[in-house]
Amino acid sequence: MGIGSRIRERRQELGWSQDRLAAETCRAAGVEMGTLGRQEIYRWETGKRTPREWLPFIAAALGTSHEELASPEGAVAYGLGLSGVWHSHYAYESTARGTISRHHYVVIRQEGNKLSVESVPHSNDSPVSLALTMRGPIGTGTWTEHTAVGGYYQGAVYHGALQVIVDPTGRSMAGKWVGFDKEFHVDSGPWILDLVDTATDAATLQQYNKGPVTDPTR
Repeated sequence: MGIGSRIRERRQELGWSQDRLAAETCRAAGVEMGTLGRQEIYRWETGKRTPREWLPFIAAALGTSHEELASPEGAVAYGLGLSGVWHSHYAYESTARGTISRHHYVVIRQEGNKLSVESVPHSNDSPVSLALTMRGPIGTGTWTEHTAVGGYYQGAVYHGALQVIVDPTGRSMAGKWVGFDKEFHVDSGPWILDLVDTATDAATLQQYNKGPVTDPTR
């Protein structure tokens, strides 16, 4: 993915038009509005031209760094591969039961700066899935949990947002989730993932087709 494609992707994530990005870049550069126009944004995004001196200002407008826009892989987590089996654990507060911790083995599959995360089927009876976009060591995205039909939440599906920071070793990441609870209040809590195996083949996944720890909420 080139600079132009990354500019377009980030602009679209923000829901901005090319005119809006041109205006925000002028604001970041401290120049008169209209100095930069939609046509120039179009030329950058299609690869007809390269931003060069404008790159730091367009990066600032987009809320990223010029290194990330210019690097071959968008500065994905220090250049480390993150695919593998990870131990995922997060916690939340239950009004009836206090602090609850949930544990899963999850498999992370990485494609460029995108991470898809799915729990190994029998590691917990309430499967989780995550979708993260990496910008440098920062992962931002969404989570979904399908609670056990016979459990306390009776098969309810919960979802929300998540942001994590990857350790420089690439062997752990930690952050916070935000989402709604059973009473439809917005809550948040910690979410930590630790690498346990770099392989993702079927034989390896079968080894982790079990609960990583004794979880009293299962």
